[in-house]
Amino acid sequence: METPVLKKKISELSKKKLLERAEQYIFSTGLNDAASKLCRLNMRYGLAQMHIIQEKYGFEPNAYFISSPDETISRNSYRWSSGYGYGGKIVWGTGKDKIVFLNTKPNHCGILVGGLWECPDPYELIKNMNEIKSKELYIDNILVNWDFDKSNHFISCFKTKSVSDLKIAPYVFLIHGSAPELRGDKYGIGVYIDQSKNLQDISIEEVTPFGTQSILLDKGAEDYLILNNEVLEFSNKKREIVAKELFKMKFEIICNQPHQFLKDYNSIYLGSNCTDPSSPLIKSNIFPIGLRADLQAYLFKGNQNLSEKTIKKLDLYEKAQKLGLMEELTKANILPHGAGYSFPDIKDVIQVLEYKDQRYFVCNLNKEKKGKKQRLKIVRYVSDLQFEYRRNEIIQKTVDMGLGKIMVKLKPLFSLKA
Repeated sequence: METPVLKKKISELSKKKLLERAEQYIFSTGLNDAASKLCRLNMRYGLAQMHIIQEKYGFEPNAYFISSPDETISRNSYRWSSGYGYGGKIVWGTGKDKIVFLNTKPNHCGILVGGLWECPDPYELIKNMNEIKSKELYIDNILVNWDFDKSNHFISCFKTKSVSDLKIAPYVFLIHGSAPELRGDKYGIGVYIDQSKNLQDISIEEVTPFGTQSILLDKGAEDYLILNNEVLEFSNKKREIVAKELFKMKFEIICNQPHQFLKDYNSIYLGSNCTDPSSPLIKSNIFPIGLRADLQAYLFKGNQNLSEKTIKKLDLYEKAQKLGLMEELTKANILPHGAGYSFPDIKDVIQVLEYKDQRYFVCNLNKEKKGKKQRLKIVRYVSDLQFEYRRNEIIQKTVDMGLGKIMVKLKPLFSLKA
């Protein structure tokens, strides 16, 4: 009688095999430019760590990443160093497995879209904005932190052009912001593992060959998911109250959509809208996509996705079937919220150099002259790279993939960042 071949544990695989295995669990719909490649290369490290930890605690080691067309890097150094990219959805269970990976860092960012019947005066907005900043504004006894001038956050106004049967006001504004007030432990546990001592005290540190991940299990995971939903509600409410204080005129809320949050115990949207109509966290099926201040923005109607046709078109069908994730991919329900960062000076990413837990990405640069030695840029923290935002290719791919339907085109009038 033959001796049965024992399947090797994930934790017993070599680092190379762990990364190769993790790569199989990346389902990319990105543009395959430099930022997209950086995202995928880095995601291998995050998923490999997740797989090791899932196995240790008796969960199926099948965490996966399904990217949206704006697949790119994360400019949050802690998240990036933990092995996570941006633009898509990470899933590590059924939604009911009580394990949360804190290094993914949900920040509850979102965009409120409001309809206006007259074009606001930028000078009046500046006056109102300074009034808001000069006083203490509280929501649920929490002092509001004005973050609409940080990073890629903004307040922008547009003229509308409906290309569907959706009736809409002649002007709209977009307010893009999050909830930095609740990242640390001033008001309780806090949602950011690198900013909250309270959260660090209740979390479990898991050391892997690729770095350390902080997790919560059981009651800790339950409490954190409740906190996630409360912070999400605070973030939504903050954008609404700021809109009232800022515009001081009649407006209608068209949608107020989050794009960076835990949907349940086992899935996080990182820079992607969630088009799942069954989720109690999603109150509308209209979603904004903003590209750059000088380009049109769009309001989309979200579709449940991915379709089987799209999965096959992207050459993901066989892999999804092999890994038993076909049904999960048809419930991805992703839609970009923006264009994503791009690096026009980088032609390709050719190698990852590892030193201890550090990763250095070796990049080929563009504009090489014939006969000249190739020029390289080697980078650890991608947040230090000069970047641009992509253009309408994101919109085209979103439509081509059937992720949603354009309902309204938004012509930019002005953007306020102060």
